[in-house]
Amino acid sequence: MSTRSRDGEARSRQQQSSHMLKTGRRGNPFCKDTHDLFATLMVSLDLSERTRFFRTYSNAFTTDDAAANLASLRFSQSNRTSDPNDPQRIVTTTTTTTFSMSREIAKGICQHFMDARLIENAADPSSSTFKDRGIYQITPKGLHILERFITKNGISADHLIPVFTSQPICMKLLHLERRQNDDDIHISRSVIEVVFRRFAGGRTPNYVTEAYDPRSQPVARPFSESVRTPDGFDRANGIDLQDVVEKNRAGQVVVVKQVFSASAAVDWLLNYSTCCCREEAAELLAHMVRYGLIAFYAERARAGDRVTVVEVTGASGQSAEYRYGPRVLYRITDEGRLAAQNTAAEGAVAGSGGKATETRSKDASKAATPAGRSTPSTGTGTEDEVNADGSLATHRGMRELFKSNANESGGATSWAKDQHSTATRLRAILDEPAWRALFRDFLRANYCDENLAFWLDVNDFRRRFSTTSSAVGASSKRKQAASASAMEAHQQNLVAAALHIYNTYLAPLSPNELNIDHNLRADVVNYVNRSLAEVGVVKPAPGSGGGAIPPLRATQVQTLLRQYERIQEHIFRLLATDQVPRFIRCVHSIPFSYPYMCAVLISVSCDPVWAGPNLSWL
Repeated sequence: MSTRSRDGEARSRQQQSSHMLKTGRRGNPFCKDTHDLFATLMVSLDLSERTRFFRTYSNAFTTDDAAANLASLRFSQSNRTSDPNDPQRIVTTTTTTTFSMSREIAKGICQHFMDARLIENAADPSSSTFKDRGIYQITPKGLHILERFITKNGISADHLIPVFTSQPICMKLLHLERRQNDDDIHISRSVIEVVFRRFAGGRTPNYVTEAYDPRSQPVARPFSESVRTPDGFDRANGIDLQDVVEKNRAGQVVVVKQVFSASAAVDWLLNYSTCCCREEAAELLAHMVRYGLIAFYAERARAGDRVTVVEVTGASGQSAEYRYGPRVLYRITDEGRLAAQNTAAEGAVAGSGGKATETRSKDASKAATPAGRSTPSTGTGTEDEVNADGSLATHRGMRELFKSNANESGGATSWAKDQHSTATRLRAILDEPAWRALFRDFLRANYCDENLAFWLDVNDFRRRFSTTSSAVGASSKRKQAASASAMEAHQQNLVAAALHIYNTYLAPLSPNELNIDHNLRADVVNYVNRSLAEVGVVKPAPGSGGGAIPPLRATQVQTLLRQYERIQEHIFRLLATDQVPRFIRCVHSIPFSYPYMCAVLISVSCDPVWAGPNLSWL
């Protein structure tokens, strides 16, 4: 697959990479390698029904399946960069990573996946051991990592749609930045406070029982390890909290607010952050103790209970420990409650030497509907029409949309219905002509503006297709309001528009060839060749504008539109994941203030001939 710059010049380079997995101080693979290896394995597996002891488990795999695939696993990805010797050229680097390991090592890797809460035993989710003859399923956290991997690398994984549509997925996952040399988590007060806010539930503590009411008569209420969760309770909102009412040794009634189980806290961090093992999660909690956010409350372990103690030391020499095991309890301190209430800095926060970011996900079944379909068409992909009625309120809304911290993660798939998700921001950019022009200029500087042009062209083609005529013939029965010749002319215009998109972006050696998954491109190319052969037309050369328009049928044009919409969905996810976060950071780094920026945008909206900003994004 080759990619080309705007003047048609391109240069590609292929390199193959096969290396040993780097390991941290605990002997585990680095977090990124763990996630990439896990996602690559899941994409390669046949996740289907498995039966054991008369019970059937859906979307599952066995130990033998995983070991066989890990014995020889390959993954390729392409990255486009400008040539340092010639900025007008594009260099496409294809990196092929080969994983090869014995069965015992493969089982060890799968055990690490279980420790990181990426997979679980389908028959016994509480089991923490990867067995030789077991059946396993992907956890909600694992689905989040898998969706992020698929979106980031542009993989066509239609065979995984049943998995995403039938299993719960972790909607919010905290990504912890790690040191490059040893993969340890960057530790600073700001990072720990960001993690703690999510952990403590922010301004709304995640009580699993009713909070204590000081106006009521105190009644003994000990901590319960097996309390029944109320309807609508969501553990993703924070650790399960209880208010404990007990009598001290002097016989006085004591109320201890926001008590939680030490083991449940470790499990929560494993399920809702990128912690890769229990020791790593316990260290984060020990740092919360060190900063005074949580404190030890009670240990009522019985004989035979195993209690693990993890100790950490800060840069100043101050040390703290965290104990976890059965019947070990901690509480959130007054300082911790104040920190949890302070949500002004919540989100992506850069600390002294590190950051913690949060990515959001959405069920892939909803992703089947194009994320951009609700966006009205405002251009043909070659020219942006600016609305002269742009209001100050619109730009204030855009300002609010983009004013969150510029370090927010843009990976995965930020598909939540949240005002600061990258998908929401991209829709706002596409809706607002001035921001769309800025975004186009940014993409042009990064040699990928063909993605936006394709998205706009398909949007315009969809609008033209659905407004009138016989092209919708199979799905609508409108009265003929025009003559047969007018309908035929309209059909020819639609065919011309469809083939223009194909020859511009998708045909081999097209002038603005998209860098997309090979299978997506092959489906369109094969269908176009087949359709042209059916009507007895030789395939036109890319970029050729002359010649008669092939007499494609309305149903063929409609099918071609569906093919374009699939690619449009992929392009939307690609822009939202890779380009929007970088664009936001560039906007934040522009050397003038937001009020001035909004004033510029307002003046732009009043000037319909404005052709875009002359800014350097590089």
